[in-house]
Amino acid sequence: MTVTLQHNDFTVELSEDAVFNQTADSPTSYDKVIQADKDVQYSPTSQLAIKIFNLHNFISSGIILASGGGTGVHRDTALIDDDNLIIRCCNKLFSLGLPNLETNWVIEPDWATCFSIHRFQDTYISHGETSIARIDKSGKILWSYGGADIFVCLYEGNPFEMHDTYIALTDFTGNTYKIDYDGNSLDYQKSDYHKQEHITVLMKRQKHWWKFW
Repeated sequence: MTVTLQHNDFTVELSEDAVFNQTADSPTSYDKVIQADKDVQYSPTSQLAIKIFNLHNFISSGIILASGGGTGVHRDTALIDDDNLIIRCCNKLFSLGLPNLETNWVIEPDWATCFSIHRFQDTYISHGETSIARIDKSGKILWSYGGADIFVCLYEGNPFEMHDTYIALTDFTGNTYKIDYDGNSLDYQKSDYHKQEHITVLMKRQKHWWKFW
């Protein structure tokens, strides 16, 4: 999947590149290799390619290498703020200057996985696997909020929804939360997941091959 972002005359294309490697015979190549630990060669969990165009003319490229919970590319993978690309990969959040993709800062808003990044006023909201975080433009984590379980829905529902004055959350076992944009808890509803009766499956015993009754 390729996601395209537009900023003034610049077009930013984001895609996964699983075949890239840090060797001379890599099938694909980029102007910059971007990673949290500079000059360290390791086996990344995810590899996110970035290509920059100006009025359809190629300008620059880079690839983000990161380890942690694996992530793909979708519409909430990144956003453009002023002349900066704010983009998540695995459990990392990067701020890259446009158009040359210089690294402004790299942070870890969630220790496991950062699923998506969103704009709120002059800050960013990260939907992580274990926590929700608000981050300012300099990369400082203003607050982080965790629940009783990971913010992924086991059944139907939306684990993360931004509203005008609050964020609605649902965790893996169905507990629901409401928090404000200062990270304060407004409401918590515990699910009955742990009260549900366990289902016992009875398996019919198989006969031995020499028995005919």
